[in-house]
Amino acid sequence: MEAKKHWYKDGDALLREINSSLPPPNTVHLWYLGQHGFVFNIGGIVIYIDVILNSFPDKTGEDRRNYPHPFNPDAVKCLDYYISTHNHGDHLNLKTILPLAKANKETKFIVPMPYTNMLIEAGIEYNRVLGARAEEKIDCTSRESKTSEKISIIPVPAIHTPFIQDEGEKDAKGDFLALGFVFKAERISLYHPGDTWITPSLVDLLKKLGPLDIAMLPINGTDWERTASGCIGNVSVMDAVKLAMAIPIDLVIPCHYDMMPNNTENPAYFADSMYRYCPEKRYHICALGEKFVYEKP
Repeated sequence: MEAKKHWYKDGDALLREINSSLPPPNTVHLWYLGQHGFVFNIGGIVIYIDVILNSFPDKTGEDRRNYPHPFNPDAVKCLDYYISTHNHGDHLNLKTILPLAKANKETKFIVPMPYTNMLIEAGIEYNRVLGARAEEKIDCTSRESKTSEKISIIPVPAIHTPFIQDEGEKDAKGDFLALGFVFKAERISLYHPGDTWITPSLVDLLKKLGPLDIAMLPINGTDWERTASGCIGNVSVMDAVKLAMAIPIDLVIPCHYDMMPNNTENPAYFADSMYRYCPEKRYHICALGEKFVYEKP
């Protein structure tokens, strides 16, 4: 029987740690909040990406998550940008986003361009919603602009399709429905791919945008049973390892393997494969709510 998952740190203690974060130059403070959700402070800018702070009740009212959300969205008080990579409930969820928006009046929300109206029609002011298009850079600053550096966000296509192909799905206007994001500070860069397959076109684009210091890669993969139930596939353990081998990445953090019972993977397989095939690269398996500090020499 699989052990029940617990938070290393959650609630007010986790929020206080995030809120008081002051990373020095060339340093990132990062927290894993389950599934594909991360919080990080880079250059004094606090970013939440694919963080889901609501339950997923089944027909009986029981939460389908393998662990509860760490705190309620209306408890968040230090947040510059909230980013959703695509419109699936474990990545973009109005039960999380609307209370966050109400409690944080200056926070901006970044979503793929096709979903901007979804947030605006739900009640978020249009000037707080930023539509992202592939390779169109977004420049970000903190609410405390005097103490932060400028961060650039480069959206990249995510190939989140039912079957592997070399281009992601688009809407009628030609905008991608799913995106990943490369975050660039003066000397540090991070990559959050959203849900995607790894394809030659994506590898070529990441090579152009690299080198990357941290890549937060899903490893849940897929199988026939999940495909038959309508669960769209994702990066597998070996795909994540091969991406680390193919492009300049310093550190890989595996994710998207633990929250939903029907869509899990053992990160120890990832660790074993990195050790076997890519021992020169670093990796870190995060505990839920753990603070991870990355410092670049």
